[in-house]
Formats: sequence, C-alpha cells, structure tokens
Amino acid sequence: MKLLADSPELVDVVQLIEDGVQGDYIYMYPPRQSYYAIQTDRLERLIRGSLSETMHQPVNIYLHFPFCRQICAFCNLYSVTARPGEQFGAYVDLLEREIDQWSQLIAHRKVDTIYIGGGTPSIFPVSELERCLEKLENSLGTPRSMVAEVALEVAPDTVDDIKLRDLSSIGITRVNLGLQTTSDEGLHQIGRRHGFSLARERIMSALGAGFGNVCVDLIYGLPGQTVNQWQAIVGEVAMMGIPTICAYPLTLRPNTGFSRKHITLVGAEQYQKYDSAREILTQAGYAQETHVRYVVPGQGGYLQKQNHWAGQDVIGIGAGARGYLRDCDYRNGYSIRRRRDALEAYRSHVLAGRWPFTAGFQLEREERMRRRVVLGLLGLDRIQFKEEFGVDAIQVFADPFARLEGLGLVEVMLDHIALTESGRKYRDLIVQLFFSPEVWKRIKEFDYME
Repeated sequence: MKLLADSPELVDVVQLIEDGVQGDYIYMYPPRQSYYAIQTDRLERLIRGSLSETMHQPVNIYLHFPFCRQICAFCNLYSVTARPGEQFGAYVDLLEREIDQWSQLIAHRKVDTIYIGGGTPSIFPVSELERCLEKLENSLGTPRSMVAEVALEVAPDTVDDIKLRDLSSIGITRVNLGLQTTSDEGLHQIGRRHGFSLARERIMSALGAGFGNVCVDLIYGLPGQTVNQWQAIVGEVAMMGIPTICAYPLTLRPNTGFSRKHITLVGAEQYQKYDSAREILTQAGYAQETHVRYVVPGQGGYLQKQNHWAGQDVIGIGAGARGYLRDCDYRNGYSIRRRRDALEAYRSHVLAGRWPFTAGFQLEREERMRRRVVLGLLGLDRIQFKEEFGVDAIQVFADPFARLEGLGLVEVMLDHIALTESGRKYRDLIVQLFFSPEVWKRIKEFDYME
C-alpha cells in the first residue's frame, strides 16, 4: 500500500490535502502487507487463545470463493481464472472440511453474519452455495434463519432472474453486485465481457427477487473517466432505488492489469469525484454511513463490515481467506503471481487435516488500541474504549488528536470522537497517523512479488 511519509509521525495531513494526495482505501488494520510468516502451531495457539477471550461475543463468517471468469484490471484480491469444467463441488468439499476444523473452536457461538465473497462465488451453482450454508448450520449450530445477514457477491453476467430468485430462496438476504461503472467503455477497460445494459437488467431483477438488501459497488478513477462522466454514473445508479451504494476510489496496486499499463490518478480530481458522489447521493435521500458507503435509511447497510470495524471476530474460511480476531489476524495461503500454486497448497493442507493458514499478525494491547482507532474513527466511543483498555483514547493518542481537532478534521466530545464532514473526505490520509512504527516498517519492506 502507499505510505504517505517516511514514518507515521511525519504524515503531514495539511500538506497532503494541499497537494491533493489521495490515500489508499484502508479497510483493515494492520493491513495485510504487514503480515508475516508464523509457524502454524504457534498461530493456532494464538487463535485459540484469542477466541477464548471473545467466546461470549457473536462471530462473523467469511467464505472465500477464489474463482473468476476473468481477473479484473483493478483487482489484487486472491482469485484464479476458472477453467472449463472446473470442479466447483470439489472446492466446496474443501470448505466443508475446513468448517469442521473451525467448529471445534466456535461451535454454538452466535453467528451474526455470513459473507460469501471472492472471487466470484455467484459462478457456483445455487446447490453448492446452499451446501455451504447447510454445513455452517449443522457444524456451528446456528440456523441461517437466525443469522442477521447472509450476503453473497454477485457478478451481473453470472446470474439470471431464476438464479437470483433461487439465491433468495436459500436464505441469501443481501447481494453485492460489482457494477463499478455504467460505461460500456469502462466495463471493457476493467475486463468485463458484458455491457451496462445487461448489468442494469440484473440489478433490477435483484431488486425484485426478494432480498432484504441489494448493494451496488462503483469505482471512481477509471482510466479516462471525467468528473462529469462520474456524476452521470452516480446519478444513473441513484435513480435505480438501490438500498446500498458503495463508491470506492480506485486503488492502484502492483501486479494488477492497471499497474502494468502504468495508469495514474490525479488526487484533486478524485476528491472532486468524492464530493460529487456525496452530493448526488445525499440529495437523492441516501445517508452517508462511511466515507465509501451510502444507504437508504432503514433499508441499506453492510452488517459484516460494521461488525468487523466495531471489533467483532471475523472467521475467514477458504483459499486466500483472511480472519480478523481480537489478538491476531491470519491468512490462508495467498499469491497473485502464483495463483494456482496457492490454491493447490490450500487443497493439500485441508486434505491432510492441517490448518491452511500460513501468515498473520499478533496484536498486543497497543496494536489493538490502534486498530480500534483506525477502524472506529468515524465514531469512536471513548467510554467503551476506556472500558476495554483502561485508558482514554485522547490520552493515548494526544498529539494526533490535537492536530486533527485543530484542523477541524475531528470533533472531540465527552463521550466520543468522530471525523467531521471534511475529515470523512480525508479519512484514508488521517488514519495513517495512527499506524505503529512496526506496522509501518513491515509495509515498507513488503514484497509485492509474493
């Protein structure tokens, strides 16, 4: 990821804003670039110990399906191109085996959310997706009807009206459609084989298929996209009546299609697009929930992400999956250069009855405090923070909070701290102030050739 200075204390938010620098979208702390190899038996002990500390809290399940018809030009998530005749059922067999391993640790804990992501899980038959949900029910002891959110990532060209209704019938309550743009040219640039006409049909079908929530993802900053074009894209999507819309800034990562084409971004223009999306969507009746997510009040939302950012455990299952726990993060094998090798390694570990995680990060008390601030700065509960850590967040991070309050980027109140409207806009710059020197060092040393 793009670090903004030589060290956290040297991050100059004022200068970065004046220079129109766009920060990378930060959805986790520590970022995965700070993970390091940990022996499996030691990581297992960390995981077991962490789960024992949170055993009375709800848990969230993430299932990773790393298969796509094509790898999008902006994507650096773990996936493989699905081969003709790919044995999807064999992959679900592996997920069932790993679920059995996890059931020894989390059976009978309340499951608050299930998220089926990827990759493109919607290329799997509905029957295989239902098999996963049944396995979770039977192994963990929570009926899917009692899970607050059961979500599925969907590519528009992998479903039709019948499949969407079938997905609703097996208990999927929210679908995330990765639209990204309404421009046929833009869709072609990122590698999609379909145009907006088909995507629009699928979105409208999803809205009528019985899901409690439909989310559509957009990306601003695609090559050649002007501010006026972006405004038209957001306006068109806003008129469709979608409960949840996410507007993400394009993040350029090494080893992606866009990086190989040497695509660049103009930060000042990106912030104009942020402003445009916020104005158009709020005028259309959406509430801004985060710096990237807008919801129709009472309808939209993204519960697993809300729980994750609030500090609940997320158990990641599948090839390339990551888990986020109180005392440690972990990652199953991963590579975007040797994708099939990582998949084969996952298969080998699971079939042999071994845990498939290979790397992670142990979070001591200080890192846990930093995580709580980085992920919770949209609205940080000071009372809850003090109950958990025995100290006020303002005392721990006195200097950065004083600087940010003086700049009008955060508002400090007796019971909570929150980003101001301007602070939300620059959230991905601001949070780097709270990175630890150790995390900063590991990110700087990270080898994207993994």
